[in-house]
Amino acid sequence: MSTVIQDGTGGTARGDITPGRFAGYVVTLGEAMLRFTPPGNERLERTQTLGISGGGAELNTATGLACLGLPSTFVTVLPDNALGRWLGRSARAHGVDDAGIHWQPEADGRMGVYYLEEAVDPRASAVTYDRADSAMARIEPGRFDWPAILQGAAAFHVSGITPALGPGCRAETLTAIRTARGLGVPVAFDLNYRSKLWSEADAAECFLQIVPGVDILFAGRGALRTFFQIDGQIEDVLARTRSELGVSVVAMPRKKNVGSRGIRLSSYALGASGEIARAPWVDTEIVDRLGGGDAFAAGFLAGYLEATAADRAGTGTGIDLSRAVALGTAASALKHTIPGDFLCVQRSEIEAVAAGVEAGTLQR
Repeated sequence: MSTVIQDGTGGTARGDITPGRFAGYVVTLGEAMLRFTPPGNERLERTQTLGISGGGAELNTATGLACLGLPSTFVTVLPDNALGRWLGRSARAHGVDDAGIHWQPEADGRMGVYYLEEAVDPRASAVTYDRADSAMARIEPGRFDWPAILQGAAAFHVSGITPALGPGCRAETLTAIRTARGLGVPVAFDLNYRSKLWSEADAAECFLQIVPGVDILFAGRGALRTFFQIDGQIEDVLARTRSELGVSVVAMPRKKNVGSRGIRLSSYALGASGEIARAPWVDTEIVDRLGGGDAFAAGFLAGYLEATAADRAGTGTGIDLSRAVALGTAASALKHTIPGDFLCVQRSEIEAVAAGVEAGTLQR
């Protein structure tokens, strides 16, 4: 079958889905923002023009899923003004269902914005946030009808950024996770920490509440060490994360920077089989770093959900995470080559890179 979504410009965004490969849709929750970027590595303080694009961790993942042909619904709050409508139109144009967007008067919350100053060595790139009192950050608990939103969903995905935005976002994150668990919907959580939004102590307290409800955990070694005191060799970290935190699957993207314009990407994952899946290092040239981790989450979720569907249909041979880490690493690598936060490729392009990942032929 095919999923066809109006793209807001009079056309459609189409993703072909093999019958039986995938059922349901993925729901993501988070804040969407406008991103403004000076051209040509110019300094923000003296630029005369700014490029505009959309961004936000969970929306980035939703657009990545759409590239892979998996239907996704993004849940957020946007102001009903020109800026909010621009963002909603951009989400639709990238194949994301906007039925989960709640529109409200701009007097009740503004559009969040951030500025990216891109740079090359030895000058570091920099992000400047202007997101205080955004429409999403000001939500009251109980804003979303989670039983209705999650009924029939294949998975729910959220990052550690969303509960950091305010008490309402934290309450909605926890309610969504509890509701998903009650409905049997797998919960995916990206252990993403932003020091500009809250303290490590506040984040740790919240993460301790969230993780018991998580099935698929995306986490780096640094975050696991900081918030759960899990450290050691990668194999030990993966095993301890599953046993001590009680998650079904832990996926760990890895990266090694090679100057300002190069990066090496890899990933590991461990699930119920006890077999560690690993994607070999992929050498990647950087056009834009932002959204790479979110693209990894999209690719991994696609591979995992497709393997789960095949296993339940009796056409699989168990849930092998090798495919999931290959798709995740490939999606992340491609995202680094594309300006803006959103992945914008065809599934065939991701598949081609994933084949190279699985064959180990993408290293210099």
